[in-house]
Amino acid sequence: MWSTIANLKENLNKMAQDVHDEDDEDEEFEIYASLNGAQASSISDRRNSHSFAHSKSPSRSPIPNGIDSFINPEIEQYKADIKRLQESEAEIKALSVNYAALLKEKEDQISRLSKENGSLKQNLDSTTASLNASRNENHKAAANGINVLKGSGSQSPNRQQKLTSQTKTGYSGHQKQNGGFFTQDGISNGVAQLSDMQGNERELADLLEEKNRSQTAVLAEMKQLRMELEKERNQSGNVHRKLQEQQKLNEAIQEELKFLKLDREKTSIEISKISNVLKEKMSEINRLQMELNRQEDENADDVAGGLKRLIATLEKENSSLKIEKNELEVALKASRTATERNSLDASESLNKHPTHLNEPVDSSESFPGKEEMEKSLQKFDKDLKEMRLERDKALQELSRLKQHLLEKESEESEKMDEDSKVIEELRESNEYRRAQILHLEKALKQAIAKQDEVKMINNNEFQKSKELIDDLNKRLESCMNTIDAKNVELLNLQTALGQYYAEIEAKEHLEGDLARAREELAKLYQLLKDADHQAEASKREKEEILSKLSQAEKIVVDWKNRVNKLEEDNAKLRRAVEQSMTRLNRMSIDSDYLVDRRIVIKLLVTYFQRNYSKEV
Repeated sequence: MWSTIANLKENLNKMAQDVHDEDDEDEEFEIYASLNGAQASSISDRRNSHSFAHSKSPSRSPIPNGIDSFINPEIEQYKADIKRLQESEAEIKALSVNYAALLKEKEDQISRLSKENGSLKQNLDSTTASLNASRNENHKAAANGINVLKGSGSQSPNRQQKLTSQTKTGYSGHQKQNGGFFTQDGISNGVAQLSDMQGNERELADLLEEKNRSQTAVLAEMKQLRMELEKERNQSGNVHRKLQEQQKLNEAIQEELKFLKLDREKTSIEISKISNVLKEKMSEINRLQMELNRQEDENADDVAGGLKRLIATLEKENSSLKIEKNELEVALKASRTATERNSLDASESLNKHPTHLNEPVDSSESFPGKEEMEKSLQKFDKDLKEMRLERDKALQELSRLKQHLLEKESEESEKMDEDSKVIEELRESNEYRRAQILHLEKALKQAIAKQDEVKMINNNEFQKSKELIDDLNKRLESCMNTIDAKNVELLNLQTALGQYYAEIEAKEHLEGDLARAREELAKLYQLLKDADHQAEASKREKEEILSKLSQAEKIVVDWKNRVNKLEEDNAKLRRAVEQSMTRLNRMSIDSDYLVDRRIVIKLLVTYFQRNYSKEV
């Protein structure tokens, strides 16, 4: 029992120390919060977890949408912890009240038991004295009764021959009358003593019943006290287990809060990193957009300028080629007309002079300008051929340029398509990122608003919890005062219990004495029963003896008469015996008259059996 009370004390002291430590941590946190007023967001995270007294909350950073998913369970956990603490405080108060009531009841029971023990001691002293006195009286009465019964029983009717032998002495009848009166006085004294003993026995039985009742009541109270002590032990064990479970839960909650704080810091760091990466990506996207716009402008300007230059050069080449072509066509037309004219002139001259065809000298002589014409024709032919070649070259160059332009246009169109695709992709990605940024900004605004609300709620709850903690501290102080008072009461109870255990030991000793006295009483009761049986037997024997005495008196009168007759017969017999003895002596002297002793004895026996007949 004392071990459980000591454990309960230690648990209460531990709880008080924990509460004082929490108060000290709250004061340190208030000082820290007053020094770091800008970091007010850490108050809401730390107010219910005392392990985060010196933790700094990060600055405002972009928070994801699920940031309030672990703040609300934290608040619920803190509320549940506060409720558990309040329930444990109520249980401790109820236990202290029950403990005080039990202590008072135990004090009352101890005082009542001490009074009962005192009364039992007095009763035991009186009963032991009365038992000793009654024991001595019983022993004396039993000895007297046994002696009387022995004296009376020894005079049975079976021994009437002794009475006859005592009648020979002259005072036998007078002695019988004195013995009968003595037995009557002894039996009457024994009966009175037996009645007194029966009355004493009844009183002792009543006292024993009262003692047994008081002992059974004391044993029942002791059992009840033991049951209550076991209940208190069980309750203290349950309270101890609950306190250990609460401590384990608090440790687990503190560890979870630490992990949540670390996760929150990690998430805030990750959010800050993500926000920085987003800013960098946005800046890169803007820079790329600017570069793309600039490149698009530059490429468009360069392509347009190059195309314009190419078109201008090509137009110039085309115009020069057209001019040359026109000139060549004019020259060709002129040469054709000249050749036609020359051919017509030649045909005419041939028609006019057919015999002089094979004579070059004659023809040259006949046409002095013909060689020049031929030279010019050859020259024109060469020029024509060259012009044709140049025209073919120009056409080839033009087709090549056209092909090159087409290829360039196709390449540029492909590039433009690719650039347009890239631009569209970039625009889509930009729009998606802008939508993400807008969504993140909205989420950030919502998170900031929720964080502000949570801060307000946390501040309100912190103030409420602070008030609750102050109230709990006051209650704890009152509980500590009551616990100190209960400790003093426990010390008093320890001393009282020591006295109680000493009294219990004395009571056990007295119970042993009582058991021995009971055994002795049982023996005495058995002896009393035997004495009762013997008294009843003695009464019966007395009645029988009285009846026998009356008969004996009658017989004595008859016997007196007979004795007188017998005396006369004895006198005669003596004479006859003397005569027979003289005869026997005479016969024994003479050997002829010897007689066997056995014959003589038989003769005497037959003589007495046949009532002294003269025939024998």
